[in-house]
Amino acid sequence: MSMPMQHDVFMNFYKNTALLGSQMLQKYICRKLEDEQLITFDEQQSSLFETDKKVLQFHSRNDIRNIISQTATNDYYIEFYELWEFEKLYKYSVPLFFEVSEGKGLDEVLDEKKLKVFEKNKFKPEYIINTDLKEASPICFIREDKIFIKFVLQKSTITGNIESIDYRYPIIIYIDKKINCLEIRYDAVTFNPGINNFAFYEANVLECIRWLKDELGISLFTCNHASVIENIKNDANNAVKLYKQMMEMSSGGSAELTASEQTDYVLPFTDEIRELINENEELFKNAPEAKELLLQYLNEKEETANYPYIYVKWLNSVASQSYIVKITFDYFDRKFTVLQHITGSCRDLGMGRMNNAIQYLCQSNSFIKGEAI
Repeated sequence: MSMPMQHDVFMNFYKNTALLGSQMLQKYICRKLEDEQLITFDEQQSSLFETDKKVLQFHSRNDIRNIISQTATNDYYIEFYELWEFEKLYKYSVPLFFEVSEGKGLDEVLDEKKLKVFEKNKFKPEYIINTDLKEASPICFIREDKIFIKFVLQKSTITGNIESIDYRYPIIIYIDKKINCLEIRYDAVTFNPGINNFAFYEANVLECIRWLKDELGISLFTCNHASVIENIKNDANNAVKLYKQMMEMSSGGSAELTASEQTDYVLPFTDEIRELINENEELFKNAPEAKELLLQYLNEKEETANYPYIYVKWLNSVASQSYIVKITFDYFDRKFTVLQHITGSCRDLGMGRMNNAIQYLCQSNSFIKGEAI
């Protein structure tokens, strides 16, 4: 079990975590600090708070790293960084369906377990960050019908000058009570030679599943994705498109299709040949047997093909708010579905796009409850 850290050491974990992120992420943090009126880029506005213990710090817009270094190591901002970990965009998520024991609500189950609850203006850290998920104590955050349960591990990485940097590695269990679906959300591990990242991710996902079943006593089910491609293709909602797909043929060949953002999805090879048949209907009238053989061949290829992953794009009138989610099937011992949230040019690095994606996939019946885990 991890021992309590000294205050300065503990606070440096917040700082290192943010500074190890991309420049886009660091700019996003600074924008949130400004939006929540925790810092200002207006020197005159800052002077109004000089006599208050809670000083509104003035910073230069270009001094991003210094803003993060100063705020992340200041006790006044600790609640901001704790809440940011609940609400930020994570790279990966594993969706699962759940059921609570009859006669009990999820809120009641959490109350019985007496989990520590994060509340603004009341948060007090314990100055402990575990290295093993089995020993980590979760903290809960509730917002309307959504529940967030956070575990934090300590990790380290090697920078270019061979200096070891310690940072926080949060894992979020996001629960949407309206759709009876939850996600285990986590980030990619910062590069460290000799680390088997796949085994680390898999072990954490399985431990979260064990904790949910054993500690909360809820039933979990896999995510059945059998209809996801068909449902998205046939959805009249023009804001969601099948953007890219890997198709593996039974013969061993494979191809990846990238679709135009504003056009309908077309399967590689098979749908193109179907289009040729339709476009040359007059020619095939004189050769019905040839047409029938071609269609039978195409049907067999589609039925025996495997689709390891797809990319789904949520379109927005503002291009910088459009985002892409890669959905990988049969991951982690071929049992689970994994969503990878692509940052790309999307400037939204908050949880909103993650929440919208899983809500759409469930409400459109692209994801439905599968086998019990």
